[in-house]
Amino acid sequence: MAPERDLWSKLEYLFGEESEEFALEVAFFSRIDREAGTQHFEIVHGDHEHLAAGSPVPLSETYCRKTIAEPRGTMAVSDALADGWGDDPAYDTFGLGSYLGTTVTLEGDLYGTLCFASRAPREDPITDEEVALLELYGQWLTYEVNQWTGPPPRRSVHGLREEPASPPAPRLDSMLDALGNEARRSILLALRHDAPGTILDVSDRSTDTEEAIQLYHTHLPKLAEDGYVEWDRDSNTLSRGPRFPDIEPLLRLLEEYLTGDSRWK
Repeated sequence: MAPERDLWSKLEYLFGEESEEFALEVAFFSRIDREAGTQHFEIVHGDHEHLAAGSPVPLSETYCRKTIAEPRGTMAVSDALADGWGDDPAYDTFGLGSYLGTTVTLEGDLYGTLCFASRAPREDPITDEEVALLELYGQWLTYEVNQWTGPPPRRSVHGLREEPASPPAPRLDSMLDALGNEARRSILLALRHDAPGTILDVSDRSTDTEEAIQLYHTHLPKLAEDGYVEWDRDSNTLSRGPRFPDIEPLLRLLEEYLTGDSRWK
């Protein structure tokens, strides 16, 4: 995500990239008003007849009502009917067969949710790694929402879009961009497992032609440009780059989610 983009542009970019990564067709950022019992969709990516930016819906009819009630603030539904949602008002209203959502806070209080969903069930169950990645995005969005300057965000159907752009956070954007792709993520996690100074041979990381093209023409140049890896093209090896220590805390959090050794669980 380019640092000069405002929050709305960053979300549009995130939704475009991660809808495919999560294999879920729609995504949205919402504001929730518990007192009024409503949920407002502030930005929506993808086509769904009942998900439209600016439209409030009763909170009692949404999947997110259960997300915000979870102690962890995150909920994953791979197959709504199999998971017992068939008689739920949220399924009646939205007909979502799969859903992945997490909470976003403003000054310590609930602001809303960041979610991905599809009408159909997921062909493969939502993984712990995907849940962990969404929670990292939720933490990033909480950070961004709390950086807004001037008066508090206006409680209108346009929500945060009416406020000034958030100050750039290039380092955080760069780290989330690196973690948002499975190939780049696996490289960084592999380097984290190795001791500093270890050389990683990447020649056998992909046998698929299309994956190899993406690896050598997109992922490795991106990681090297951002300073997370040192890529020796002659020997086709990788080592930790000068900015690897910047991203290592997020890698550690990601692994904690995946192993179950997380303070948020």
